Amino acid sequence: MKAVFMSYFAMALSAVAAGIPDVFAEWPEGSDPQSVGARIVNQFLSTEPERYAARGSNGNGYGGGEYVAYPVSSLWVNALEYARLVGDEGLRKRLTDKFEPFYPGGTKAGKVTKPRHVDFNVFGAVPLEIAIQTGDPRARQMGLRYADDQWEPPRPDDMSVMPEWLKSHYVAPERQFDYLRDGYSGQTRLWIDDMYMINLLQTQAYRLTLDEKYIRRAAREMALYLDKLQLDNGLFDHAAGMPFRWGRGNGWMAAGMPMILQYLKPGDALYDRILRDFRRMMETLLAFQRENGLWGQLVDDPQSWDETSGSLMFAYAFVSGCRHGWLEADVFAPAARKAYLAVVARLDEFGNVPDVCTGTGAQNDRQYYLNRPRVNGDPHGQAPFLWCVNELLSISHPSP
Repeated sequence: MKAVFMSYFAMALSAVAAGIPDVFAEWPEGSDPQSVGARIVNQFLSTEPERYAARGSNGNGYGGGEYVAYPVSSLWVNALEYARLVGDEGLRKRLTDKFEPFYPGGTKAGKVTKPRHVDFNVFGAVPLEIAIQTGDPRARQMGLRYADDQWEPPRPDDMSVMPEWLKSHYVAPERQFDYLRDGYSGQTRLWIDDMYMINLLQTQAYRLTLDEKYIRRAAREMALYLDKLQLDNGLFDHAAGMPFRWGRGNGWMAAGMPMILQYLKPGDALYDRILRDFRRMMETLLAFQRENGLWGQLVDDPQSWDETSGSLMFAYAFVSGCRHGWLEADVFAPAARKAYLAVVARLDEFGNVPDVCTGTGAQNDRQYYLNRPRVNGDPHGQAPFLWCVNELLSISHPSP
């Protein structure tokens, strides 16, 4: 893959010169972020977004051919960011061309993810990234529609555009009005997953428009979730009354906090609040990292199996914390490197991440989590690997 702006070797030298820890500047052959990122992005390009089933994976065709599922939206956004970071215009064109059929009048316009739920609305982050990079007005209009919709009142036809399996997760209209009255999204569920879905969409809208309302929305929402859900040690139960610290669920929260913090100003009350709780969570995660660099399917359960998607999310949070100066680099950077390399070593020939927990609802049953199937090439694992890659590339090749 041709990189227009800077070779990875040059970026590594730049990182050392900038005082970045050596552990983020030098990598074993084939494991450097640019090489690994190319494998993950090419995997994404090998399948259709609305039915994600990449080469060599044993995934279930996310989206069923009808819509773009939330982990695929995250993967697509980060694939575009990867193309920008490495300066590959050809790759960016392939990724933006893949979106063309989803615009009004396109052959996949009917498969555009329907708004009104956090898992659906996050699709808007994809056109927002395209608008940020290319200025395409179609992408801008589509993406902002999703972001603004997240703070609009419920509509009578909401249930009619939602698949049956998701209807049980829909927030009752009267509850939506309560949240909206208090300044929160009507899509608030107080599920820990939400703090990635809402934050990605709203921060993307902020990056595009620089309108403070978007980042304030995300920050206030995060503070609400921290108030309601965070435990004393910084971790999170999977859900109320379900006292199990599921890895990927905690990963969504770990990723959501730095996503907001980078756009708030130090001294802002919400910045100080979120940073405090981010650090509390990171300290506890560091204590539970295993000798092999990974974390368990249940973070604090040593008998649970090594799970990669949550491990990648925690690694991303560590790298982001070091990059922005929120965490002690000499402590957290080696831990992040260890986790990253542990997963790189497990990739198959296609670039599929193995040992990813399949989609998982909350249950008050430890064995339920221990028995969850492990899948290969699932976008829940592919996406956070690109988060890590992009954060590492951003250290040596920062955004303008």
